[in-house]
Amino acid sequence: MKLHFLVLFLICLLCALVITNGCHDDERQALLSFKSHLTDPSDLLASWHGQNCCNWYGVRCSDSLHVTSLHLRNPEPSDFFITMNSELLSTTNSSKALHGTISPALFTLKYLQHLDLSYNNFTFSRIPTGLANLKNLRYLNLSNAMFSGSITTQFSNLTSLIWLDISCVYAVTDLSSIHYNLSSSLEFYTGSLYAYIDLGNISSTNLYWLYGLPSLMKLDLSGVDLSKASESTEWLQPLSSLANLTFLRLSKCTIHGKIPATPFLNLTYLNYLKMDFNTFSSPIPSQLANLTSLEFLDLTHSSIHGQIPYFSQLKTLFVGNNPELIVDLKLMFATHWSWLERLDISSTKVIGPIPPSLGNTTSLLQFTADDCAISGPIPSTITNLSNLESLSLNFNKLSGHLSSSISNLKNLYSLSLMQNSFDGEFPDSICNMPSLQNLALLGNSLTGRLPDCITQLPNLLGFQVSINKMNGTISLTHLFQNSSFDRISLGSSGLTVKIDQQPLPSKFQPQVLELSECHLEGTFPDFISNLSQLTFLSLAYNSLTGPIPLWLFKLPKLGYLDLSFNKFSGVLPPSIRLRTYYGPRTLDLSNNHLQGSIDVLFGNVEAIDLSSNNLSGHIPLNIGVGNISYLSLSGNKLLGSIPPSLCHANSMLELLDLSNNFLSGRIPSSIKHCASLKFLSLSGNNLSGNFPDELEAANNLSYFDISENSFTGHFPNFIGKFRNLMVLNLGNNQLEGEIPRFIGDLQELKIIGLRSNFFNYSIPQEINLLKRLQYIDFSNNRLSGPIPPKLDGLEILKARPTDGNIVGYVISDIFAGVKLNIQTKNVSLSIEIVRTFISGIDLSHNMLTGGIPTGIGDLKGLAMLNLTHNHLSGKIPDSIGSMHGLESLDLSFNHLSGKIPIAMSSLDFLSVLNLSYNNLTGRIPTGPHFDTLKRMDWPLLEIDTYMVLQME
Repeated sequence: MKLHFLVLFLICLLCALVITNGCHDDERQALLSFKSHLTDPSDLLASWHGQNCCNWYGVRCSDSLHVTSLHLRNPEPSDFFITMNSELLSTTNSSKALHGTISPALFTLKYLQHLDLSYNNFTFSRIPTGLANLKNLRYLNLSNAMFSGSITTQFSNLTSLIWLDISCVYAVTDLSSIHYNLSSSLEFYTGSLYAYIDLGNISSTNLYWLYGLPSLMKLDLSGVDLSKASESTEWLQPLSSLANLTFLRLSKCTIHGKIPATPFLNLTYLNYLKMDFNTFSSPIPSQLANLTSLEFLDLTHSSIHGQIPYFSQLKTLFVGNNPELIVDLKLMFATHWSWLERLDISSTKVIGPIPPSLGNTTSLLQFTADDCAISGPIPSTITNLSNLESLSLNFNKLSGHLSSSISNLKNLYSLSLMQNSFDGEFPDSICNMPSLQNLALLGNSLTGRLPDCITQLPNLLGFQVSINKMNGTISLTHLFQNSSFDRISLGSSGLTVKIDQQPLPSKFQPQVLELSECHLEGTFPDFISNLSQLTFLSLAYNSLTGPIPLWLFKLPKLGYLDLSFNKFSGVLPPSIRLRTYYGPRTLDLSNNHLQGSIDVLFGNVEAIDLSSNNLSGHIPLNIGVGNISYLSLSGNKLLGSIPPSLCHANSMLELLDLSNNFLSGRIPSSIKHCASLKFLSLSGNNLSGNFPDELEAANNLSYFDISENSFTGHFPNFIGKFRNLMVLNLGNNQLEGEIPRFIGDLQELKIIGLRSNFFNYSIPQEINLLKRLQYIDFSNNRLSGPIPPKLDGLEILKARPTDGNIVGYVISDIFAGVKLNIQTKNVSLSIEIVRTFISGIDLSHNMLTGGIPTGIGDLKGLAMLNLTHNHLSGKIPDSIGSMHGLESLDLSFNHLSGKIPIAMSSLDFLSVLNLSYNNLTGRIPTGPHFDTLKRMDWPLLEIDTYMVLQME
């Protein structure tokens, strides 16, 4: 009996000691060893001392006081986004990530079931093989923890593992596909609004190691490089052994080839499948429809093609940004999708309009179909989607009125219909949508007044109606008196905005305020000084006067400021600094009445436009210092030389416009440091000398204009290396010699201007190789010889364009203005924005001989042809009658003879005709167009004594 009590006493004593110590000593020592290998900048592990390790931060123990869970996920991982100029920025100031490597002692915790080290920084160390010792692990999360290396035997023997996450990419908002330009507020969309950034570098040459994880239910390998593994047609076969798998993510795994269907067929419990941002180059396997448990499928940006199979079981289908994927909406919704809740088909090949049958999918919560070229109206049946929460149909060709029945969508929180062709009045019924948080109708043709009741929407945060055709006056005080708007865009909507003297409510703190072309008058609005959250401000195209207040540049979050096209006066402030936001830090003060010198410290501003003011003095030496990408000082009174500091060793300059000033001297040799330049305009100055050879470093140029200067020498050889060149203007200089044959190698060239130089010899035959060329100006030179007989290679000029694509948007994402002078008889047109239907060939005032080639008739889309003041002879070819796009034709002052071709009667667009000072005979062609012209007082139709015409 005494022995019994003694044993009981010893047991109690042992239990007391265990309770006092808290956890097993060997496990405590293992944790302390683990800590010793780490740097802990935020003291997350400050509690890791003393005997009771079960109470330490992130540690959990079993009833027997063994460590079973170690949860050390970074509680505040850095959040990133990609700006519109492709810059990766973090929205957090500090990180609580642990740094270092993993101590081998960690793998002695044999009772460990849960291990989470995600979003820390293990400095690209390898995933340790010691993990294989933790045979009781059920949950393992090493995601985005900066591991590297190949997966080999790290997960051997983990037969109890249910959850494995070793992903090493992080999804972030990506705004790099959204662009704007410094001359307007137009925005457009061309790609995905999210992307992945790498937070590690893990690879796997095969997936055989999955055979050792039979219990796995959730697997995330996103970002793991599987390019080598996917070279085998059987690469995914090990997946079929995971019979219990419900969740699978393979995002951005650099997978190539077809999507293998067979390995999935054994996964009868698979509910979630995400394989976006890969390169499958195959259709979606129809066999996936046999996975009856599958509810979520994401193949965004994965190069799939073909059509979408019918998945009766799906709740979420994301297939956007697959431009070769065909989506026949009528065919797709001919079958009822009973469970579908979220559908994204953005940037795919959508066939036909939105069918009424879409309204039968009453389970739909989100429908996104941006940038799909969908035309026609929105069917009235869409109001049957009573559960719909988000409708996004931006950047399409939708038309018609916005129906008042839109208010039936009571649960809608986001309605985004930007850049379509909707017309009619703004429907009052929108005010009956209490859930609405975002209303984006920018870039349509809406008319009428803005309903007063818009202020009654209690949850509205984003309100964007810019670029419409509305009318009426609105009061800012009334509009925002009860609102919490954080994004307001009213610019160019047709509305007149009135700024009352009454103060706006203190809760009015927008992040975006866009009031361009809103008929604002008076001095700079004082209420803006209270907008502490403002990041984007545009007051462009108004009639604001007076100085720009200094307090404006002290707003704590302002990153974009556009005050262009006003009447602001005074001088620039001594210092301008903008804040980081989602786009380039932009300052646009162009087209005002600012004066004085540019003695400004620009801080971190990335885009600066001070053009068309009265600024004088020299360009300051420090203006190129920093991260400036876009700089326009054109149209001022600047003098002196171009400072070499504009192009420095770390230059990021992409656009430089110094045109129309009084600059002199040579182009500095430091131009070699501006290798990123895409746009360079130095036209309209007093620059001289030869071109520096260092310019060849700027081989990314798309726009090169040095016209109206005094440059000498020959055609620069380095231009032959500018294979991205779209606009080349060397006109009005003192260049000489021949036009080189390598001009035919510039396959992207759209506009070439060499007018008013001393170029001689003949026009190179290689000009016919320029398929994209739309405008040629070789006038006022000394060119001789014949016009090249073959012109059929000028593909863009062989048909009259039907669209209005702006050349400027192709040239630069941020500058839309392509200035070009077009000379016709008695007419000089200055075209600010060149569109594809403005095309021409001007070879006037040279010494060209021979006849007009019959091949000229191939250019059916040519709008202007000027061959005046040459020595051309022979007949006007009948083929000119095939040039149906001609609007201006000048063949005067040549030695042409014979009759005027009757075929010219078919030139229905012709508005300028000059055949004078030739030896032509016959009659003006008859026809409806020419008969009408003869009855008009048409001064541009010149008939004189050197041209014999018989008029009826």
